[in-house]
Order: sequence, then structure tokens, then C-alpha cells
Amino acid sequence: MVAVPERSGYHHGALRQALIDASLELIETHGVEGFSLATAARAAGVSAAAPYRHFANRAALLGEIAAAGFGQLRDVLRAAAARHPDDPVEALLEQGSDYIGWVVAHPAHAAVMFSTRGREPQSDAGLAALAELGAVLGRLAEGGRLAVPVDTALRTTWALVHGLAVLHLGGMRTISEEDVPLLRRQVLRPLLDGGLLRP
Repeated sequence: MVAVPERSGYHHGALRQALIDASLELIETHGVEGFSLATAARAAGVSAAAPYRHFANRAALLGEIAAAGFGQLRDVLRAAAARHPDDPVEALLEQGSDYIGWVVAHPAHAAVMFSTRGREPQSDAGLAALAELGAVLGRLAEGGRLAVPVDTALRTTWALVHGLAVLHLGGMRTISEEDVPLLRRQVLRPLLDGGLLRP
């Protein structure tokens, strides 16, 4: 095998990010199973030993990718809720639509985030993202609008929006061809009116 000459100019931290970026590109093209530290190193233009300066193994790198993705998703959900500070129903619908949009726009991140297989778990990062949904549901509960416990509502809403995102990523025509924020809200609203919310 031909050795890859390591790029000069990577300062501390830049190599770490370069490996993450290269890994995401590889995962988007070849899937999580088609990626390794060695291929990430080649894609980043560094030696096969270079990744071990920052990551103990493949699982650690995937864990870092998952944590970063959950951090981004947390920020997206927080911003969605902030756009409707006085209307938690609208905030929840906005969060659902933006969740779908983020996952669809970041398929490689999502592939790593939503499976613990082969990576170090990052439960704190994932829970922090879900807490943004939980906070809005908590506001609904405080106002007497939630018909089920907050934890049940959290699992239900998460399952619905994530399912819609996965259908879109899978190329299902009924979702992907007409996917616009308005349609997302029209799909999500019956769940709220039909079972999660009190009149």
C-alpha cells in the first residue's frame, strides 16, 4: 500500500475537524459500515496513524460525530421554540418541521446519531437535544393542555417526526416529492389534536 504523505499546516484541533469532515463525506457516500479510520485518514490527506492523535478508535470518532450532530440538532430545536415564545403548540409544530428539515439536510450525521452500533454512546448529547422538545411539552403540560404525561408525549412526537424524516431520506415519494414546511405541519397537527392535546 502506498503511504499517504501527511499534509502540513494542520494545527491542533484542525486535524480533528478535518477527520470528522472527511468521515461525514465517506459515510454519506458509502454508509457507516463502509468507513474506517484508515479511509478517513486518506480522505483527509494524512497518515494512517494521524487519527490516533485525537481518537482512540473508530468508535470514538463516530461518537464524536454523533455528539456534534446532537449539538446542532439541539440548537435547531431551541431556535424553533424561541420563534413562538407565547404559543407552545406553534413552537412544537415548528420544532417538528425543523427536526425533519435538519435530518434530511444532514443524512450522514443522522446515520451515526440514531444508531449506537459501532460507536461510543453519547447519551448526554442526545438527551440534551430531546430536552428542547421536552421543554415545550412541559409548557403545554403546565398550561393544562397535555392529555398524556410529558414523557409519553416526548416519545410519541419524536417517533413521528423521526419517522417522517427517515421516509424522506429513503426516497419515499409521498413524503420526499412534496416535502415543504406546510405539509410537515399538516401531517403533525392531527397527532396533537387527536390525542396529545386537550381542547
